[in-house]
Amino acid sequence: MNNEQIAEIFFRIADALEIRGDNVFKIRAYRTAARNISELARQLSDLYAGDPGSLDGIEGIGKDLKAKIIEMLGTGGLAYYDELMSEFEPGFLDLLNLSGLGPKKLSKLRKELGINNVDDLEKACKSGRVAELPGMGDKTEAKILESIEHYRKKQGRLLLPEAYAYARAMIEYLEKPRGLFRKTDIAGSLRRGRETIGDIDILATVSDPEKAMEHFTGFPGVGSIVAKGATKSSVSLKGGPQIDLRVVDKNSYGAALQYFTGSKEHNVKLRHIAKNKGYKLSEYGVFKVTRNGKEVFAAGGTEREVYKELGLGFIPPEMRENRGEIEAALSGTLPSRLVELDDLKGDLHLHTNATDGTATIKELAEAAKDKGYEYIAITDHSKLIRIAKGMDEKEILAHADRIRKVARSVKGLKILAGVEVDILADGTLDLEDYALKELDLVVAAIHSNFSLDREKQTERILRCLDNPYVNILAHPSGRLISTRKGLEADMDRVFSKAAEAGVFLEINTHGERIDLNDVNSMRAKELGAGVAINTDAHSVAQMDLMFYGVVTARRGWLEKKDVLNTHGYDALIKKIRGRRS
Repeated sequence: MNNEQIAEIFFRIADALEIRGDNVFKIRAYRTAARNISELARQLSDLYAGDPGSLDGIEGIGKDLKAKIIEMLGTGGLAYYDELMSEFEPGFLDLLNLSGLGPKKLSKLRKELGINNVDDLEKACKSGRVAELPGMGDKTEAKILESIEHYRKKQGRLLLPEAYAYARAMIEYLEKPRGLFRKTDIAGSLRRGRETIGDIDILATVSDPEKAMEHFTGFPGVGSIVAKGATKSSVSLKGGPQIDLRVVDKNSYGAALQYFTGSKEHNVKLRHIAKNKGYKLSEYGVFKVTRNGKEVFAAGGTEREVYKELGLGFIPPEMRENRGEIEAALSGTLPSRLVELDDLKGDLHLHTNATDGTATIKELAEAAKDKGYEYIAITDHSKLIRIAKGMDEKEILAHADRIRKVARSVKGLKILAGVEVDILADGTLDLEDYALKELDLVVAAIHSNFSLDREKQTERILRCLDNPYVNILAHPSGRLISTRKGLEADMDRVFSKAAEAGVFLEINTHGERIDLNDVNSMRAKELGAGVAINTDAHSVAQMDLMFYGVVTARRGWLEKKDVLNTHGYDALIKKIRGRRS
């Protein structure tokens, strides 16, 4: 199990204990441990080498919690967690995924109305019983119903980072017996970088199929073996997804990888092209069909061979969604090279412990240097977000002085003093221009008034973009994938205005955002707007989330030139200061 999965189990235990009315110090201990584990720079599995002492020194981890971590690392599960979950009806704790429902409200709904799952809650809302509870009301009831609708659309699916964590853990396990698995790749929608994932597909070539399948089904954490065969097996993980393993011949590996990566619509069109050219395309390869109907193998060892044999340029996996990529490949108009992780030279949205982050300026700077970055921007919260210790004008300017003082002591990295400023309901900002003027970078964001109507929300954002000190519009749609739909706004007008004003639109990789998403990223590019890919990291560990923003950018057909933070420091400064001249 990786850190994210262990932390999630501890968070769930804390939630369950709070709903049960357990000891507040015990609840706090699990939450603190979960938070500290999620912010570790190294994986617990790497730290632990069979010696319990190797886990000493992790803040908030005492003897009892350390024993639980060791159990999870060894078995892929936790007996205490399973026992605690058995006290609740299946699906009850999933209600915590609904926007606006915390453990205290959920406990009240359980006690007062007998709510045990999302169906119970939906019925109670529609009958008006939730609104009748003290502290609830009609508005709360309406918001819960809206959250339920959004939740149902995403139910049973993993977020992209969660799915990658499971897939990477499995591949790491498969590759441990040297020589058994010769080649392994993630396939399916995960390889295409979809923001939510159902099942996980893995493709492999092996030296011994029988031993390979035996090893695969013996993965720690397997809840049940769904199917086991010579070329395909499936397992369902405890509290996790189904993982399918397919073993293929090396000569067909490229064709199989292309086929099982999908998407279905992309493959249907590709097979149609193959048929028109006198070929047959399948997971076994590209076959030339002769006049007498004989099929002669033509290509299949690599994906590039498959596309080349059909007369197409290579189409990166992230683009294979039947959005015009095949037509572009046929006409030679595909992007020459999509943006890559190594192209990024910095992260322009980072939070420190001055507001709601956990790391110091120096710690973020050292992590950035380890990544080979040229620069970072420290962008702590402005005063509207008091729960996050947001700063007023005087405080943010003093903070900027502290940032610049640290910057002078850090060699080999430029540190910009910035802010994540709030966009108010009327489109003005919650800090005065005299303060914004003194900062190197201004990231503007919406954290309130999400329910404004389409016209008001659009005008709100457009007015913000008129401010000459705003450089980046953070997480523009405001959506959270599992719990909150995006703002009602005319995004074409927003993108066009951003292009005109020279404001960059953010692909924010933090948590559930992935916002802009792939479709909006593509549309922003069409309308001439540039983007910035940022992690919005609140800890050193979260700086690693940059990968998921790059995947999303690639799904939106973005190239290096389309992304602000692929530029070197001097070019970056020229671009962000150009608005103020």
